[in-house]
Amino acid sequence: MRDILALGRARLEDYQDAAYARLYLERLGRVLAAEREGGAAANGEHATTREAARYLALWMAFDDIVRVADLKSRASRFARVRREVKAEEEDVVAIVDHFKPGVAEFAALLPRTLADRLLRWDRARVARGRDAFALPLKIRADTAFGLTLLRLLAAMKGLRRRGSRFAQEQAMIERWLAAVEAGARRHPSLGFELAACGRLVKGYGATNERGKANLLHVIDHLASAANFATDTQRADAVRQARVAALADEAGTALDQTLLRHGAPPRPVQAQPIRWVGARPGRPEARAGAHDAGA
Repeated sequence: MRDILALGRARLEDYQDAAYARLYLERLGRVLAAEREGGAAANGEHATTREAARYLALWMAFDDIVRVADLKSRASRFARVRREVKAEEEDVVAIVDHFKPGVAEFAALLPRTLADRLLRWDRARVARGRDAFALPLKIRADTAFGLTLLRLLAAMKGLRRRGSRFAQEQAMIERWLAAVEAGARRHPSLGFELAACGRLVKGYGATNERGKANLLHVIDHLASAANFATDTQRADAVRQARVAALADEAGTALDQTLLRHGAPPRPVQAQPIRWVGARPGRPEARAGAHDAGA
C-alpha cells in the first residue's frame, strides 16, 4: 500500500501544499484504524484502505480553473504537444487554448457569502430566459502574454482554501469517509464497497456533480438502512447501486436498483424550460416554439 500512498501524497502536495498532503495521510489513517477495528486487516491486505487511498487522492485533487491553468502551462505539456504533432526542432508550434468559465467556476474561489450571491444572480438570469453567464476566452499558451496569464491564474491556488467549493468538497469527502469508517467497523465487505463508491466521483462540471449526488444518496439510503438482515446483504446492495450508476449515465438503472432494495429513488432535478418566440414569416421558429412547449 505504500506505493499508492506515496503517489497520492505527491499528487496532493503538487496540487496544493504539504499540509494538504498530510491531511490525506491523516484521513487514510482513520480508515486504516477502522479497518483494523473491524478485523479485516489482520491478514495485512488492507483492501478498504487501499481502495479509499486511490479515490481519495483523486477527489481531493478536484479540477478547478486554477488546476486547469497549472496543467496547461507546464513545460511537460508543451513537450508532449510537440511529440504528438511530430514537430521538428526548428518548427514553430502554436497552441491556442479555448476556455469558457461560467459563474460556478468564478464563485468556487470566492468566500461562501459572495459565492452564493453570485450564483443567485446567475440563476435569476436563467429564470428570466437568458443563457447562464459564461466568459469565452481564447489564450495563446505559446506566447509570453498567454503563458503569463495562465501562470498568474495557476498561482492563485492559495485562494482555493478560502473558496466556497473547497469547503463543499471537504464536507462531502468527510461524509464519504465517515461512512467508509463506520462500514469497515461493521463488516469488511461493507467498508470495501463504500470505499469503492469513490469511483462515482469523476469528470468535471455536471458529470462530477451528478456523481457526488449519487454517492451521497447511496450512503444516506443504503449504507445504514435497517431493511437488510445482514451487513453482507447491505454491502451487496451498495455494490449493485455503484455498478448501476457507472453503467447508466442517465441514472435509470440506479433508481431501479435503489427501489429494489427499499431505498427511495434520487430526487428529480429541476430543469429550466425556455420558450422561444416566433418571428413573422418564420414557420420553423413557430415549430420550434411548439416543440419546446410540448
